[in-house]
Parts: sequence; structure tokens; C-alpha cells
Amino acid sequence: MSINAEEILARMDLQQLRSFILDGLDSMEVYDCSYEERLKKGDELIINRLRNIYKDNKEFSDAVDDFYHAQVINSEVFTEIGLKAGARFLIQLLYDDKQL
Repeated sequence: MSINAEEILARMDLQQLRSFILDGLDSMEVYDCSYEERLKKGDELIINRLRNIYKDNKEFSDAVDDFYHAQVINSEVFTEIGLKAGARFLIQLLYDDKQL
């Protein structure tokens, strides 16, 4: 039996793979918009909520700063997890390739 890695990679859905790695299950939600658009939608949700909570501009500004700081930390953590998962996945692929 021949394994065509290119065909497998071409059929792989990155968003479902991400969901499986992070949550252990497949997500049926697949986005067709750009990363930038997805990030902007998320930002708009929280910024609008913060704007409704904090009427004072200084408090609103501090809350927005805290939100973006938390986003940076989350991004760093999940990037590190992604890099580790990707490295382990690559090592496994290389190991399995030698076994064929």
C-alpha cells in the first residue's frame, strides 16, 4: 500500500487540526475569512462590551490595555504550544517515514 503524503496534506483542514490539537475534538466551524478579519471581529465584541461598562475614558482605556495585554499573553502561550505540537508532529512524521 502506497501512502501519498501530498494528497493527505492537500486534504487536511488546518482549522479542524487546530481544534483537535487544542480541544481533542473536531470543530465543525470552518472560517472562510482572513485571520485579520477574524481577529477584528473578536476585538469589536470585547471593545463594544468594555465601552458599555466603562463610561469614563481613563477606565475604558485601562480596560482596553488590560485586554490587549491578556491577548498578547494568550498568543504567546498558544504559539509555544503550537510550536511544540508542530515539532512533535514533524518528528513523528520523520520517524514514521523511516519505518515505511
